[in-house]
Amino acid sequence: MADPTLRPFPWSRIAGAVPRSRLDALRFRSRRADYYEYLADVVEGTQGRKSLRDIFDDDARRYGPDTVRGRLCGHWASAYLTAGGDLGVAWSDTLPSSECQLLSCVQEEGGDLAAALRDLARAVRLASGAWKALVSAAATGVVAAMVAFALLCAIPFFTVPRLQQVFQAVPADDYAPLTRALFALANGLRQWLALWVVLLFGAALLSLWSLANLTGDIRAVLDRWLLWRLYRDFQAIRFLSLLAVLIRQHGAADTRLRYALSVQARDAQPWLHAHLQAMLSRIDAGASGPEIFGTGLLDPETWWYMADMMDALGVETGLARVRQRVELRLLDRVRRQALVLRWSLLILSLGTVLGITLWHYAVIDELRQALTNFYASQ
Repeated sequence: MADPTLRPFPWSRIAGAVPRSRLDALRFRSRRADYYEYLADVVEGTQGRKSLRDIFDDDARRYGPDTVRGRLCGHWASAYLTAGGDLGVAWSDTLPSSECQLLSCVQEEGGDLAAALRDLARAVRLASGAWKALVSAAATGVVAAMVAFALLCAIPFFTVPRLQQVFQAVPADDYAPLTRALFALANGLRQWLALWVVLLFGAALLSLWSLANLTGDIRAVLDRWLLWRLYRDFQAIRFLSLLAVLIRQHGAADTRLRYALSVQARDAQPWLHAHLQAMLSRIDAGASGPEIFGTGLLDPETWWYMADMMDALGVETGLARVRQRVELRLLDRVRRQALVLRWSLLILSLGTVLGITLWHYAVIDELRQALTNFYASQ
């Protein structure tokens, strides 16, 4: 009797479940760097004695159809066969397109797949570290800002109506300045709050949209400010990490740089695509070396360091040094900027909450005094 663990895995059932594969891919993305490294170890250790489809087969049997990795490996085994052995194409509907294109290029050029997977794992970890630092640092400040905004919205619909109900005996002519100001604010918010909410959320959505899409002179100015500068530095980390992988895999010749940039430009967002196209245009115009990268994607200090390293060590070694600098310094700067964003939001929100609270205490005191004077005059 055959061993049940050796039975063929039901590829057809998994390959047909494309929507589920994409959901699994979303859940798997945070673990893909570890998987890239694992796959690099296996590919390097087997020295071609075991194909990638066999590796996927084994993983699918080990983890089974009840796990994300098991289902994805089953899907990849089927897709790898259909793609004719192109790993990037096999992964194209489940993993980031830029990473898939990079691996396809490495295989197409006959490069070292294991080394490319290791470099890619390192690049993913670096970009993920920057993103996690940004999100974790900013989340607290965003929540605090939402609390402050909710408290502001409560003024016209809860706090001021309650004050007016409790102190309804006080004539409006006896209101003190702080009371008049608070009640005027409540009336203004009651009339214009919906419009302000739409404008604020619209501005927030427009700002988020502009991060990946806005280009031109206006964007060059915005890149100096906190939110856009954070996004630029995050994209610079990812760009340099992936570029270093492509340059290393395709040799150190300057003529290969255009190909490496065009790979990243294929599915890039408009803002990054504009920078990459500007770099390609400079290459077509005869530029070489560090001046190619002077489009504003990199902050001046990093670009100057790149220029010095490329002039002294060449393109490949210079990029490797720049990537090391990015890993050590630019990531720390992203963390610092994220902390500045968090503390700015926290301080602003705390100031708003305290200001509204103290304002209400002062108004209650004024109304109590006005009520006492009113009854004393009767």
